[in-house]
Amino acid sequence: MSAYRAAAAAILVVLAAITLWNAATYPPGMGYDAEQHVDYAELLVHEGRIPGPEKRSEYYTPPLFYAVSGTATLVGEQLGLGEPRRVAQAVNALVALVTGLLVLALARLLWPDRPLLHLAALGFFAFVPVVAKATAMFHPEPLSMLLSTAALYLAARMILRRSYGWREAALLGVVLGAGQLVRAFALWTFAAVLLAFGLVALLERALRREVVVAAGVAVLATALVAGPWYVRQATRYTNPIFDRPTVAAPLWERRPVSFYADPGLPELFTHPYRPAFANLALPETYAELWGDWYGVFAWNSAEETPDARTERDLAFQHAVGLVPTLLAVAGWIALLVLALRRREPARLLVALLPGLGILGYLYFTVSYPTPDGDVLKATYMLTTAPAWALAFGFAADHLLRDRPRSVQLAALALAAAVVAIDLRFLVYGSPLAGLL
Repeated sequence: MSAYRAAAAAILVVLAAITLWNAATYPPGMGYDAEQHVDYAELLVHEGRIPGPEKRSEYYTPPLFYAVSGTATLVGEQLGLGEPRRVAQAVNALVALVTGLLVLALARLLWPDRPLLHLAALGFFAFVPVVAKATAMFHPEPLSMLLSTAALYLAARMILRRSYGWREAALLGVVLGAGQLVRAFALWTFAAVLLAFGLVALLERALRREVVVAAGVAVLATALVAGPWYVRQATRYTNPIFDRPTVAAPLWERRPVSFYADPGLPELFTHPYRPAFANLALPETYAELWGDWYGVFAWNSAEETPDARTERDLAFQHAVGLVPTLLAVAGWIALLVLALRRREPARLLVALLPGLGILGYLYFTVSYPTPDGDVLKATYMLTTAPAWALAFGFAADHLLRDRPRSVQLAALALAAAVVAIDLRFLVYGSPLAGLL
């Protein structure tokens, strides 16, 4: 086995080990809105009904995840497990592993001769805390991420192979529609695919008709899969995507300037948990990306504050995440610029997703302000995590590819140290959590 294959296999094995450990140890009722998610799944599989707005519920969330997780829970009940919901959590662990494989496959498809990029992208995905945290929960976002990544891969393969048959387009549409039957945040992927196909139609005159027809087939298939859900929501509630009261003010007046610009310093590194820097978009989102602002993983929000050791670990975790985050942002900007300049629709497809995710996230969090900052969760952009991983890989490859071997080895040692530190946080309830 080559060093490349051994490294990729090792990362995937560690990812599988982390997610399976978390599935076996993480309390199913501890995640974001866990009670509402569990109630939805149980109501759907036992009574064939979707909850309504008469009590706090996830009635505006599409049902596909709840059908899958509810069925998995039934399997756990039939097996006589003490906590049958752990089967649903194990499904999320499998979802994380398959998504990691798709990240690797997408990197190889778009950059076939860049093994460093492949490994860096896979490593970023496997070890960014928001992925481990979300996949430990009884929560729909991981399944949405998997379907979004599958759609990216299918669309990129169609573009690179210049293959726009109706079967490929229909499959793409079914996957895009299935993503929207999990979370409406999959709409960002749908938009990225259509924009990339639009660029192909502009650039490839000879293929224009085929591309337009394929895009139409994909849109039709998406509508057939997800359309009934949107029709149901539109006829029952005021908004087919997210029915929630808003403040009576124009969109641009719903958040102060501090929401967009305040970095939340120094609290981001001294008190990295709620309620510090509540309703500040950058620090709260960053704290959920790399730490545990809400108290659903490293500490329990039922306690007023985390203990001193956990507070120290969270602050340190935030510091560890700075360089990978900056590299991912730099890689995304560079990839976006180069893909536009070089007219590379397949790579542009990946570069578009983070930007669309940011715009969608901002629209959502600005549209629905809450006093406690509850709408600011990095998991709402989890569908973009694989694209961010590829952007990180792109930046790392650019920085290290032509460097002396000594520099590359030093970077590898640094990455290994960061991962070793990161493991304290990724492994739920592990003794590693108390070590520096």
